[in-house]
Amino acid sequence: MWGLFALTGCAPDAPDERAHHPLPEGAEITDHPPGQTGGSFVYTLPMEPRTFNALIAEDAYAAQIIALMLPGLTTLDPFTQKPKGELAHSWEISEDRKSYTVRLREGLKWSDGAPFTADDVVFTFDTIFAKDIPNRYRQQYTIGGQPLRYEKIDAHTLRFSTAKPYAPFLNDLGFISILPKHKLERFVKDGTFKSRWSNQTAMDTPQEIVALGAFRIHSYRPGERIVLEPNPHYWKADKNGQRLPYIDRLIIKFIPDANTGTLLFATGQVDAAVVSPSDVAWVRKSAETYDFTIHNRGADTGIFFIYFNLKSGHDAHGDPYGDPVKKKWFSNLHFRRALMHAIDRPGLIQAVMFGQGGELDSIISPANGKWHNPHTKKYKYDPARAKEELNMAGFSRDKDGQLTDGEGNAVQFELLVADGSERSAKIATTFLDNMAAIGITVRLAYLDFGTLISRTSDTFSFDAAMLGLTGGGDPSGGKAVYRSDGRLHFWNPSQPKPETDWEKQIDALFDASESEFDEAKRVALIYEMQDVISEQVPLLFMVTPNSFMGLQNRWQGVRPPPIGSLLWNLESLWEKRAQP
Repeated sequence: MWGLFALTGCAPDAPDERAHHPLPEGAEITDHPPGQTGGSFVYTLPMEPRTFNALIAEDAYAAQIIALMLPGLTTLDPFTQKPKGELAHSWEISEDRKSYTVRLREGLKWSDGAPFTADDVVFTFDTIFAKDIPNRYRQQYTIGGQPLRYEKIDAHTLRFSTAKPYAPFLNDLGFISILPKHKLERFVKDGTFKSRWSNQTAMDTPQEIVALGAFRIHSYRPGERIVLEPNPHYWKADKNGQRLPYIDRLIIKFIPDANTGTLLFATGQVDAAVVSPSDVAWVRKSAETYDFTIHNRGADTGIFFIYFNLKSGHDAHGDPYGDPVKKKWFSNLHFRRALMHAIDRPGLIQAVMFGQGGELDSIISPANGKWHNPHTKKYKYDPARAKEELNMAGFSRDKDGQLTDGEGNAVQFELLVADGSERSAKIATTFLDNMAAIGITVRLAYLDFGTLISRTSDTFSFDAAMLGLTGGGDPSGGKAVYRSDGRLHFWNPSQPKPETDWEKQIDALFDASESEFDEAKRVALIYEMQDVISEQVPLLFMVTPNSFMGLQNRWQGVRPPPIGSLLWNLESLWEKRAQP
């Protein structure tokens, strides 16, 4: 089977440059036990990135690869869940908590040898706020109704100022990858930035996509794989002065079929894989033969949900977004609550996850520790209660059992599902059957991820969709989801002002949490926000699977954090090889 996925046509390897450049003055010496260089690390992704432009990318798969190449000013410590320095090594906060003087690591270089300075940081934020470059970060860095202010003090010092005290500011500094001014400034000026650092760039001229992180692109083949290699100027090293990362090649294969990806890991052909709960038992049977371990990471930090198209306004042709008849159903609280009671989530956990999961009742996963509110409104599986809620909303059933509204319209809608995930397909099919049991007809439409996002976020030509969000860390990262004016406020994004009282309440609670520096009080505000969302159910919460990750035992330096991926410190993993 390996021959089906073997690498072909790669350019000859260049000499290893890791030891040819002195470590910068601002180098970080990690506390990991030293390892040895060499080897290739291979894993799979179900979808390839749509772009390598960090400011434009919004899908998790692009973000995962970009994060290996382009770090932010800060990062989240996976053990303390608090921000720590990354490209920034220190900072000072003013007494009024509205000004941050940030000092960058000195002597750092991009992978092409160009120096990293405060000019790159200023350029990045200038681009975020450029009028013709829409992106989700602009709202994130709009604080107290005003854009973040920033200024260069010297080559390695900047000052950031906010319109109001903002508790998660240091955390938020890590959200955006810093971009290279010397490579991208001219494209911002000529208006072509949005199309730069595309998949075509990665394929034709990968050296143009420079990196500050541990890896840079070596080669890219659309639909097949991307190969990353060590950044020869990377600024982290071990206690022996060995520049990281240790591995020679990081190979990421794009395998849309989840079963094939799992089989590759189970037969020793890839080094790491996320293993579905339904596959854990049979994969473990090969653990001794292929010398790997499956790690139970507990509840997944992400959330999985169905939502309806409640987008207000009209398209370029003057037509309303979505079907007005269906929008009337979807806007009805009793209708949404009825559907929640009609979903057999306990059955899903047993049938799809073999009991390895739990019901999701909040917009923040139980895995997210202190931020998760365990006391939100619960919607237990109860078809009889679902029918009661529909009756209260004015719906009835005809002689054939079909649900109809007060005007006699049959209740039926289309659900968009991202193609490629067996688990998503099973959940969608169960949802269809559960809806049929209360008289609702659902049609499933399987689309590639890009098309699904286009229909739900650009044209709004859909009834309902099923999606997931990655999670973990400070809730400030969810601003674009929680707030009514957010670009990722799925059911009705980018509202000029809140269109419902409950969305206005959520905005107020979220804004209050941003200004609260007492952590206990801030957590209480986030709890209250979750209460409102669960009461109003704009998202039909599904289930949270336990997260399992398989890893070949020959890889050393693994330090499992309380939550999240085992590969968080991929740069420090090294291969233990047999002695000759």
